[in-house]
Amino acid sequence: MTEIMVVKPLVWNFSVVNGKEAWKEVVYSARMSGVPPQVKDEDVFKMLVSNDYSSALEHVIVKYDVKLSKGNAPEFLEHRIASHSGYSTRYIEVSQGIDKKEPAYEVILPLHLIKEDLRKEGADKILDSSVNESVEQYKELLSKGTPREIARYALPFAQAVGVYHVTMNLRSLLNLLSLRLCVRSSPELRCIAAQLYDHLVRELPIARGLVGCRGWMRGTCPESGVTGVRAGEQHPNYPVCLFKSPDSEIYIPTTKELRAGLAVKKYNKEKALFAQENQFAKWAEWS
Repeated sequence: MTEIMVVKPLVWNFSVVNGKEAWKEVVYSARMSGVPPQVKDEDVFKMLVSNDYSSALEHVIVKYDVKLSKGNAPEFLEHRIASHSGYSTRYIEVSQGIDKKEPAYEVILPLHLIKEDLRKEGADKILDSSVNESVEQYKELLSKGTPREIARYALPFAQAVGVYHVTMNLRSLLNLLSLRLCVRSSPELRCIAAQLYDHLVRELPIARGLVGCRGWMRGTCPESGVTGVRAGEQHPNYPVCLFKSPDSEIYIPTTKELRAGLAVKKYNKEKALFAQENQFAKWAEWS
């Protein structure tokens, strides 16, 4: 009997074309546009990212493989300034695939995010039962000779068949990260984005300290007046925004607050970076 396995969203085979020196391609492009030679190369790159002069970033190419649920794959593919080749549930039986060491029906279930009161109501058991039933029905359809492209309609949202080999430029990757590293992003996309962040700063260390949510990237958060995240009572299903408290050293104001004339205290970027990366590490763990 082929096993149903609960797996985490995963990024692997991450690489930057031309490796750790790839960022110099951005500097070369910037100098062609008129940036003077007395500005250091590292400062040119950081200035382009920080000021969102991002067309030059398209000269850096990244590649990676990613696995996420069937249901969240369309959300990931909204970042369409990229090339991707994907797992086909028409041509491949979903227990198979080059991403699997052995045949298994892999599913992605955020059971660790189900709160205790919902567990007492059996929400986790209902979700697990529903997924298992869907997979069994898919297997039964195949056993009756149903074509894979028809049998796949029985697959659950949780099926881990959102498997893609992705090529994208650095501008598109930073856009993806700025949106998906926000506390309002879906948990699965936050997990993927946090892993991408970790891979990026390992492969391109100069990017560390430049990359984060839109508030981090812009110095002002566009989520103005969002109840449960930036204003009002904390939303029970969102993580706490690290940058929301005006009394902290890592406060990032919203655009609306700045326009209203809010005075901002001194910002401690080192503390903010530590807090942000600690949060990303938790999201990437998916546990």
